[in-house]
Amino acid sequence: MRPVRLPRCMPKRIRIAMRCSLLLLVALVAATANAEPAPSSATEAPIRPVAISQALDRLASGRADSATLVGPTGDLELHVRAGDEHLIAQLTPELTDDVVAAARRGDVPFTVERTRIDTTAGLGGPIEQPFSLSEWMQTWGPMILLAALVIVSAWALKAMGGARFKSRLKPVKSVTRFADVAGIDEIRDDVAEIADVLSNPAPYERLGAQLPKGVILHGPPGTGKTLLARAVAGEAGVPFFSVSGSEFVEVYAGLGSRRIRALFAAARKAAPAVVYIDEIDAVGGRRTGHAANGEREQTLDQLLTEMDGFRNDPSRPVVVLASTNRLEELDPALVRSGRFDRKIAVGLPDRAARREILDVHLRGRPVAVGADPVEVAAMTAGLAGADLAALCNEAAFEAAREGRDDIDLAHFRRALMRLAAGPERRSRVMSEEERRLVAYHEMGHALVGHMAPTCDPVERVTVIPQGQALGVTISLPTEDRFLATRTECMERMTMMLAGRAAEELVFGEFTSGAADDLNRASALARRMAGELAMAMGSTDESLMVGLPARSGERAAEEVERAAQDLVRRAFRDATRLLTEHRHLLEAGAHRLLEAEALEREELGELFGPRPGMERLAPLGA
Repeated sequence: MRPVRLPRCMPKRIRIAMRCSLLLLVALVAATANAEPAPSSATEAPIRPVAISQALDRLASGRADSATLVGPTGDLELHVRAGDEHLIAQLTPELTDDVVAAARRGDVPFTVERTRIDTTAGLGGPIEQPFSLSEWMQTWGPMILLAALVIVSAWALKAMGGARFKSRLKPVKSVTRFADVAGIDEIRDDVAEIADVLSNPAPYERLGAQLPKGVILHGPPGTGKTLLARAVAGEAGVPFFSVSGSEFVEVYAGLGSRRIRALFAAARKAAPAVVYIDEIDAVGGRRTGHAANGEREQTLDQLLTEMDGFRNDPSRPVVVLASTNRLEELDPALVRSGRFDRKIAVGLPDRAARREILDVHLRGRPVAVGADPVEVAAMTAGLAGADLAALCNEAAFEAAREGRDDIDLAHFRRALMRLAAGPERRSRVMSEEERRLVAYHEMGHALVGHMAPTCDPVERVTVIPQGQALGVTISLPTEDRFLATRTECMERMTMMLAGRAAEELVFGEFTSGAADDLNRASALARRMAGELAMAMGSTDESLMVGLPARSGERAAEEVERAAQDLVRRAFRDATRLLTEHRHLLEAGAHRLLEAEALEREELGELFGPRPGMERLAPLGA
């Protein structure tokens, strides 16, 4: 039999307890199987009480097979067995000699026992019998095993529920400083006040300024919310407790609220301190009163109680920092003033901020003279701080693959392509027909993106399989944009559908290669029609379609019809542009088949200059 292997993620003591339970089960089963079966009462001879004179006659005449004197002194029983008969007679100690003499005369084997024989069936009363391991195991073994398993399971669940969280109750010393946080200067100043109050509260106390009980940082993933929290604790030089909101959510009733109490008790003991709860929306979502959310809402209630601060010492404050990507989904009682007094939005960095972040991540990395971080910051619009860190790391790998001693701008470009579309898969071999179709498909994207003034410039187009795609067309913004016009959304959708339009124009056929393009175009069209009220037609018609789109079956149908109109309009525009520039489509596809990949400069030489257009020009200007 193969040995049972328990998961290594279990604590050692739990694995030992589970092994002991299994060994106990095996031992009980083996003992039950190997024990001698107890004699069945159905096969025993019936017991018949007789007078002592009859029993002595049997012994004296030799009409008995055996005789046994049973019982303690003063209360004796004589058991006589003769064939299928089992006779029993009560006698006094004075008759013991007569019994022995009769057994000798009749030459009957005679024994003396101190334990009673079971005569329940014959006499109607219990008589003690010899101890039987088999009967004892059959009677008490399963009950003992069940009790042991219940005890071990309860102990294991209790240990597993608290062992992982106990490490969170130990404060750590953060080594992060504000110098390590780049690109969010204004936000950094807001949280820097908290560190200043924790380390030097006297100036604020003179003016009556109270330390905020909580600060919630909200924004897209990877923008540095956790880094800011660590920097606050590091600058203030106070103990730092870091937990995740999901660590309070358990299936065991009361465990989440108990962990909340334990966390804040440890923080008050180490105060002044900083408690950081990452992804607080896991436990702080809106309460619905549904029975399925009872444990989570009980945990939230405990968190609200702890943040009220009834047990907090003003001279030893505990500041709660939290982060979330979905501020609107938090319970209103949690984000109100008095609990989270400050709500700080941490957005995506602009070009200047990206330059500062790149400087931080390029420290200690050899960068070539031509690799200006300003140019890298310009071509990374929309990337968060975590994305920029990954970009620098991938660029270092690209340089290492070439055997270079420094990182060039080309390495950053290839790293950006790798992050955007995945690694190249040159081992995937396509037929010449499919390769030709992919070339026209991707060149359709590139040509429409080049001819549409508001689309982002095409950085690279390739027929090399990359990630899950057979070919890739990548556009990168040249500037930060915080607003999107209807013209930009329409031209972006037109570029998405240009690959399928090129397939129909050249081959007269559609393929499954445009599935992702259709999904993205449909999602953009529904958002334009429903959320942004950018449906085709007059302003009044667009508003009537968009405003009621959040509820009602009729409104949803109107949004869907408007989205379909937008998609049809974009597809017609893509077909029109490709038809007008069919010669460029043919030339570009042949060039792409030869080179396999074309960069921005090569596309500019092939297609000529891009048409110019003022993005937001006042009417009549």
